[in-house]
Amino acid sequence: MKKIAGTIMVVSALFIALSLHAQGIDGVVNGLKKGNAAQVTENAGDSFSLTLLDKSGNYKNAQAQQLLKDFFGKNTVKAFDLKHKGNSPNGQYAIGTLATTGGSYRVNIFMKKDNRKEVIKELRIQLIE
Repeated sequence: MKKIAGTIMVVSALFIALSLHAQGIDGVVNGLKKGNAAQVTENAGDSFSLTLLDKSGNYKNAQAQQLLKDFFGKNTVKAFDLKHKGNSPNGQYAIGTLATTGGSYRVNIFMKKDNRKEVIKELRIQLIE
């Protein structure tokens, strides 16, 4: 009985760890694909660096969410094409192209490890000219 309980605990811990990882950069990418600002910022800490078109700064999570919501309101998402995704010593990163009704944008996502999960360190959305 103790072996079964131990096995269940190990499998549960592994499942939870994988779930937390999937919510990191994959959650940001899925939020971008849907044009869902809340889903994008759900994967952020208290604040992060956001570059949105020609504005750049460190924003609190709620401020960044509102800026992204306004952006997605003016630029309906058609598709997000993930070009590259990788790992660095401090977290994951991804580069992609966001196609919207307002044009195409290059997106750079940089994550950092924070208390056993990865959160957005920097998000850049810049118009491709």
